[in-house]
Amino acid sequence: MVWILRTSPDPRRTSWGIIAQTCSKLRLAVLAVALVACGSAAPSATNPDALPRGEVVKKLDAGQVGSLPTGPVYIRFVRFVQPPGYVINSKQHVPSVVYVDSGVQLLVLAGEPPVDLVAGQAKFHQSLTHQHLNPGSVQSVWYSIAVWPSSARGQPLVDPIARAAFESDDFDRASLPQVAYSEVLRQVTLAGGGTSGAHHFGGLAAFYVLSGSIFIKSAHRSSLRLGVGQGAAFLPGTDLQETNAGPNQAIYLEYIVTPVGEEFEVPLSQPPAA
Repeated sequence: MVWILRTSPDPRRTSWGIIAQTCSKLRLAVLAVALVACGSAAPSATNPDALPRGEVVKKLDAGQVGSLPTGPVYIRFVRFVQPPGYVINSKQHVPSVVYVDSGVQLLVLAGEPPVDLVAGQAKFHQSLTHQHLNPGSVQSVWYSIAVWPSSARGQPLVDPIARAAFESDDFDRASLPQVAYSEVLRQVTLAGGGTSGAHHFGGLAAFYVLSGSIFIKSAHRSSLRLGVGQGAAFLPGTDLQETNAGPNQAIYLEYIVTPVGEEFEVPLSQPPAA
């Protein structure tokens, strides 16, 4: 588990275009003019509104898959409210992340040691037959988060207590390279009045609100407000910025699915332009 406090981008890591200096050296006068005309472009200052304030990011877990499902895909958050002692026998399905929102869970993966999870913890697992047990004395609320083939839409969920809490639109595979992908789940907390830095992700990015409410500003579309139990997903490279929509802290999940070799997250110097 890794805690990250986002700060403003390091200016040393920001690349600015440098105009190639090919100026003639035959005459001093021509050289002087050329140096003025061909000098390095001055970097524009970072807009203060693009900087993070009151944001804490916690990496929960991550894993890697050899490829995404073939054909169109979508992101799905499935919510479970599991009574004490209740057991869910799950067949083999797409790799996914289990996140426990409250209570406890014992995750039993075929051929692997059992994993104890408590509230606020997550576990990525590959496509294995497995069981979800609630060994506690109170109900457990947890999520299974994954990229699914669009052909799975409408199929019965694994158990009667399962509910699709959020399903994205379909993503055309033409926009997603056929390579290995990393899957990362993070928990973000925004203080009242807080905001993430302006940024974009190198892969698919999905957001799901656990408490409070947030605005998501993105490039070329109106600001989107999400409350508890609501989500949104975006294509790779979409300029984004999340802001707390209320006076109290807001907590949400970020699920990012990135082609291996692509940059995970890129800070921006300007807020997204609607």
